[in-house]
Amino acid sequence: MSIRTAQLQRRRTHRLSLPLHLSRRALLPLTTAAAAVLLLWLALPLVWWTPLNVDEELTIRVSDFSFAHIFDIVSTKRGGGPLHFWLEHVLLGWWPSVGSLRIPSLVFICLALPAVALLVRRLAGDEASSGVVLLTAASPIPVLYATFGRPHTLLFAWLMWATVLALKAAEEGDRRLWGVTGAILGLSVFVHPTAPLYAGTALIVALVYAPRSPRAVLQQAWPGLATFGVTFVPYYVRTLHVLGDRYGVSANAARGRTFSGQPVWEDARHFVAPGAHDVNSFTVLAAVGIVALLVARRRRVVAVCALTVAAPVVFFSVVPASGDSALFFDRYMIPTIPAFLTLVLAGILAIARYAGRWRLVIVALAVGWLLAQELHYTLRHRDHTEAIAIESVANAAGRQPAGSVLFGSTGTSGALFSSFDYGHPANLLDRYVALRQGSLLLVDDDSCERALPFLRGTATPRYGIWLFYAAFPDEDRAAARVFARTKAVVERPGPGYFLLRSPRKLRPQALIDLGRSYRLAWRRAVPSNRRVNELLIADRELLRGHCVPYGDLGDPGISPHWPPAKTTHQ
Repeated sequence: MSIRTAQLQRRRTHRLSLPLHLSRRALLPLTTAAAAVLLLWLALPLVWWTPLNVDEELTIRVSDFSFAHIFDIVSTKRGGGPLHFWLEHVLLGWWPSVGSLRIPSLVFICLALPAVALLVRRLAGDEASSGVVLLTAASPIPVLYATFGRPHTLLFAWLMWATVLALKAAEEGDRRLWGVTGAILGLSVFVHPTAPLYAGTALIVALVYAPRSPRAVLQQAWPGLATFGVTFVPYYVRTLHVLGDRYGVSANAARGRTFSGQPVWEDARHFVAPGAHDVNSFTVLAAVGIVALLVARRRRVVAVCALTVAAPVVFFSVVPASGDSALFFDRYMIPTIPAFLTLVLAGILAIARYAGRWRLVIVALAVGWLLAQELHYTLRHRDHTEAIAIESVANAAGRQPAGSVLFGSTGTSGALFSSFDYGHPANLLDRYVALRQGSLLLVDDDSCERALPFLRGTATPRYGIWLFYAAFPDEDRAAARVFARTKAVVERPGPGYFLLRSPRKLRPQALIDLGRSYRLAWRRAVPSNRRVNELLIADRELLRGHCVPYGDLGDPGISPHWPPAKTTHQ
């Protein structure tokens, strides 16, 4: 006799991971979101840690004017586009702060990341796109400008989204999409003076990327070329002579120079492929990627990336320019970084193909290694910026009696990114503090005309505050000795900083006279700070009651030079 037992019902197992097709679909959105979070973590503190740049002072000054006056300034005096100034006119008028000046740039670069992901996905697939968007978010130059109160990240976002549309139009051959794309690229001329270079390049690479004969492509793309011309040419022609003056373009000007003094191509390599040597992990992998793409007969992808990277390098190497804007070449390579990293990821994927089942592990390790190299430079810069301790000055000023008058600051410059430097001079410290502390009245007396309303206004006695910065220890000691002999209330918010407050409330003229005595003492102690003479000249004119117009747009703080140079060459 046999005993039969019923078969036990098998326990239902639950899938612990998403199906493969869902995992792949989720990969790119998740890495894009992670890239945005990484970028915010790296850059957000720099909103408050970074000293003001002379270009940011320009943003503040121009944004003071009306919409019509802003358009007149940028179209007839400086060149470039009014869009960012209009935006800051609204934001700074609503909430005058460092946040209003800088957070929009962070928002724009975060908005650019999804476009970077879509762009690279079209060129090289999801896996390459996921790596590129992460590496773009941590790249030192994009992080450096992510909190810069100028339109560079706005231009980056504009170009990335426009290029996504351009490549889609190129693949599909849709005339209406070509027309929209051409208009968007053409309108970038209202964002930044260098926009025509990148917009024209994007249009060319889209034409090259189209998988049809040149004749067929032109038959489909002519609406885009037409709308590009209609939106771009009129304003560009109007401002071309102004741009030539601004960038110092002339036959006798220098060619191919940057702030470092190195050839343009060397600095370009450093900005897109961080590393001490020309041959490094990034450049080797990019070379492998080019070879792999050519072997795979994906010449159109190579052409898109190569043209995008080469355009600004060739332009700034060939066009003779003597203005300061040509020196700061790093910002002009931001739009090329995703294209270069696409080649890098193509190289990684080509090598990882030989790893079989471990392919994705190799890709992840390689991207992680490159990410670590980027973070080394990005975090080092962030640490140096934090060490400037500019927030301590704002906090010390915030503890002063409400309604105190904050006068113009001055100081010396030290090593790049470890203290105040050429582009971030100490004479803008007062503006930074005023944006952080709304309880203070800013009287920026580097120009007599800017301080005259205070002198002729209400005679209400107030405390006065003066800020000084000594970049070197011997200057710090000398200044400490001379200030100790004054009757000022002296605070030391951090190494090198001096916050002087009048011992009692005084009327406007008495405050100006007292501030002049403090500045004369500073000049005796720190004779290397020649720019203090700017303040002393303005003080002398104020006390005499006769002002001489001074500074571009009435604001000498716009210029990093002493004596100030016209900012049409900045």
